[in-house]
Amino acid sequence: MITHSIDHLGVLMPVLQLVRFRSKATVSDDEMRAINERFQREVAPKLPGLLRREATVTPDGDWLLVLRYQDAESARQAAGEDTSEVSGLLMSNIDMGTLQVSFHPIVSE
Repeated sequence: MITHSIDHLGVLMPVLQLVRFRSKATVSDDEMRAINERFQREVAPKLPGLLRREATVTPDGDWLLVLRYQDAESARQAAGEDTSEVSGLLMSNIDMGTLQVSFHPIVSE
């Protein structure tokens, strides 16, 4: 739960969303990378308040997505708004037993 994204001076601060997961065993590395690229091009630019999205994957297949939102409200809003085919495809290829999502208000830059 995001509680706030305002610093001690009352300045609205960005929020990071960290998403960790592994793809399903039936999904190849190339397939997951292609789905991620589609999401990056087709979905990410439309998410409200999203300033940046980066994806990493280890050689062992552990994915980490880092999404930077302009504020906590944008992060909350984006989580429930996207119902696109590409998002569904991405989610359907994730091993849900490995999915971890957390939100982190920036405290200094």
